[in-house]
Order: sequence, then C-alpha cells, then structure tokens
Amino acid sequence: MGNPSPGCGKSGRPANGKVTVDNDHIYTFPDSYDGSTPFPLLVGFHACGNPIDQFINLTRGSAFEAEYVRAVGRSSDAGGCWNYNNDIAKVLRIYDDLMENYCIDMDRVFATGHSSGAQMIVQILGHKSDAEHMNFRAVAPVAASDYGALQVPMPVMYIQGKNDTVRGGDGASTVARFRAANMCEMSSAPYAEVMGCQSSGRAVNPGCISYSGCSEPTIWCSHDDPAYSNTSHGVPCFAIQAMYDFFADVP
Repeated sequence: MGNPSPGCGKSGRPANGKVTVDNDHIYTFPDSYDGSTPFPLLVGFHACGNPIDQFINLTRGSAFEAEYVRAVGRSSDAGGCWNYNNDIAKVLRIYDDLMENYCIDMDRVFATGHSSGAQMIVQILGHKSDAEHMNFRAVAPVAASDYGALQVPMPVMYIQGKNDTVRGGDGASTVARFRAANMCEMSSAPYAEVMGCQSSGRAVNPGCISYSGCSEPTIWCSHDDPAYSNTSHGVPCFAIQAMYDFFADVP
C-alpha cells in the first residue's frame, strides 16, 4: 500500500491527467491513477535554458509515464538556471502541494535533474532540513557539481560523461561526496545492469560501477555518450531506463 500522503482520497485523476501552472510547475498522472492508491513520485529538475517539461519529454513513453506521478518545476532565473537560495522555497512548496492534494507514496519520492537541475538536487542534500523535508528515497543526478558535504545518506545513481567538457571533468568529486555520505569503501565492481545504447551513430558504454560496503546503493555511470552538442554533458541514451530500474530496485 505504501505510505499514503494526506492528499489520498481527496479527489480523483485530474482532467486529462495533467495539472499545469504556467511558469511554475507541471504534474502528470498515469492512466491508472485514481486519487486513492498512492503512487511513486518522480521530481525532475530541468537544465539551464531547457524547457520546464524537459524530464516529462525525456520520460515520455517510458515506465515512468505509466507508473509514476511526475512533477517538474520552473526555476525563477531568467536564464532558466536553478538558484538554490531563490528556488528552494518553490521546490518545497511544490512538494507540499503534491503531498497535501494528491495521492503520493511518501516513501517513494525520487529525483532526477540535468546540469543545473542536478546541482539543485546536490544542494538540497547538502542542507539537512531541506533533505529531510523532501525525503527522497533515491536520486539520479546527471552532470551536477560538488557543493560540499551531503547531510544525509542517499541511494544514488550518479551519471556524468567521463569527458564532460561543460563541467571540465567526470564528476569524481561529486561522486566522492555521495561515497562519503553512504560510508562506502573505495573498492567497486562493474555494474552490469545498465545496458549500452546508440547515440550520434555510435555505441555508448554506460561505464557504470557499484561501490562496495555502502550503507546505501552507490552507482557511478561514467559514460561516453557525446550528446549535447558533442560535449558529453547531456542526459545519455541509457539514462531514463537505468534510472527506472535503479529506483525499482531500491528497497
């Protein structure tokens, strides 16, 4: 049954399975959502200059669309970038609105984000009260940055191009923050659950590893997808399916 939010039983499926507040947020609801059975929630944070519905578009046709409530917000910055100090109140408000007015499994809230959006996730996890408020069960940031120590342990699939020319690195310092928060050992093993894919006419190696001895699952996918104008900074071709499978496996 899950852990039903206060909104369970308040109303049925919204008209056309979608709620839109211009320049603020979009929620989508699967065909099977009835307002009484709690659904897992995917929160998606767009990249700088990308549309609010970046992750709704990326997950279209996937199991996320069929099985999760999806919620995306719009950053307040004119350039479309997330700013923690300016945007955290909005993020918490959207979360509270979802819990209060819709039927969400409060123990199955997941987050993904790209670039600036991934940075927002990392910054939330760096603030204990905000991290505890959002209560993510697991996260899958794509091409974030290191914003200091994380304040809570967190199951993670961290994804970044090994030659990300926008970030100028492979994300090792960000991964180290998750490894520390999850008390991992330095040793790792290949994580073969993620399948390769085709991008820009070439075969992509997801390059995923799983760290040993962690308190929470800690996966690093250091891939070679050249996408995002050949910067390797994009959401790689394997990412959405890999995130779905990872989230499904988290106890």
